[in-house]
Parts: sequence; C-alpha cells; structure tokens
Amino acid sequence: MFYDRLKKLVTESHKSFNRVERELGYPRNALANYRLGKEPSAKRLTEIADYFGVTSEYLLGKDDEYSYKKAQLLFDGLDEERKQKLLEYIQERIDVLKSIDETFVSLSVTRFVYCGNDTWTIQSNDRTINFPVNQLPEDYDAVFELVGGALEPTSPNATGNLIFIKYDENNQVSAVHTFQLDHEHYAKLLTGDGKVFYLNRSDNTEYEDVPVTCGKIGKVYHSTSLL
Repeated sequence: MFYDRLKKLVTESHKSFNRVERELGYPRNALANYRLGKEPSAKRLTEIADYFGVTSEYLLGKDDEYSYKKAQLLFDGLDEERKQKLLEYIQERIDVLKSIDETFVSLSVTRFVYCGNDTWTIQSNDRTINFPVNQLPEDYDAVFELVGGALEPTSPNATGNLIFIKYDENNQVSAVHTFQLDHEHYAKLLTGDGKVFYLNRSDNTEYEDVPVTCGKIGKVYHSTSLL
C-alpha cells in the first residue's frame, strides 16, 4: 500500500523517482526499492509525507483523504486573482448548500391517530406542514402523518412520523390496499368512496401469501416536531 500511494504522488507531481530522491537527499533507488513491500522508518515516512504535503496515515493506506497540507499547497500555488476567484466559488457553493438545507415546502398530509393493535384511525381534516425539501423522496402520491405511534415496529413511539406513499397503476378508489414497508412488514389501508378509513400494520407471518401490493411506502420520515 505504501509504494502504491508513493508512486501515485510521484506521478501526480510530474517528477521521477530519481528527482524526488535527489531533492530529499536519499540514495539512488531508495524510494523505488519500496516496491518490494518494505515500509520506511518513522523518520523517513515523516520526511516523505512532508515533501508531498500529505499525512503519514495516507501514505500507509490508513486514510484515503489527503491532508489539509495538500490543499494548502495547491492554494498557495495560485496567484492572487485565482485565489480570490476560488474563494468566491467556494462561498457560492456553501451558500447554495445552506439554501437547500433551509428550504421548506408546504405538504398536505392526512393525519392518523394511533388507537392500539397496530392500527391508526384517520382524523377528519388534513393539515398543511412545512417540510425540508432535501428530505423529500424522489416520487410519491400521498403523505400520511402518524400520531401516537410509529409504523415501524423497531422505532420508538413518536408523534410526527411521516410516510410517503407511492401508488402503482392498479390502485383502486375503494379497496383494502397493501403497501410493502420492508421485507417482513406490510401496511394496509382501507378506502371507500374516495375516503381513507384506517391504517394498519401487519407482520409477514400473517401474510405468507401476500397479494400483489398496491404500492410502496417510499420513505418513513421520523421527527418529533413538524411545523
């Protein structure tokens, strides 16, 4: 691993092994001989790391990231105008990422209140919440908010869990819909006349021959507070 990292750094520096050896004051082939699998002494390892501006851990394959020294060396090699442009670009990217993290969208959610036995009953009115854009799944048709209990059996009892539903093409208005939550659990949704009546979670042991599902729960979002 050491020689592979060393060879990569020598190649990226557009220098030869002999030139690096001369600049470090090492005998000829001192570095090339590490291809046989030996590792340098602690002193030489530190010298080589400092020369290339990386960490000793990187050279030994214990860390895949260059150190900040490498970035600093690259930055120092720029003229003042390019340094300023780079800093402005970095700041723009930071601002964009912050903007994404802080952007919210209004979602209309149907609330279900837990009433025991892995069952939730629907409340009469939907409500609108503010939800972070960067947490939205790629595709969904409906959003349910569970109050008083979590859909996943391994999750703590919490208010504010959202489940994002994606219907398939076989979805019917009046039916008992079965949604795949994971390999072992399913969620049933009873609807009729365009209305949802209740939500129920069931174990796979009760449904050894589960019929074709009507969709999937694309995401379960856990939060103790939703605006």
